[in-house]
Amino acid sequence: MFHNEQSLITRKMILETKWNHMFLEKGIETIDMMQIELELKEIKRQLREQAVFKVREELEEDLDIAS
Repeated sequence: MFHNEQSLITRKMILETKWNHMFLEKGIETIDMMQIELELKEIKRQLREQAVFKVREELEEDLDIAS
């Protein structure tokens, strides 16, 4: 299931801010922060997947036009 690219970027920024705030408060990386990192990795994976899908569609359109 694809989420809107903008909502993924917004969620990524919120999580990064939360992680940074927690680090400033605690001074060390906690288990909660590790969970945030896992969520961030998943969001980044989804963003890359969407980018690949978009490029693939554009290439297919270009090939159709050229035919």
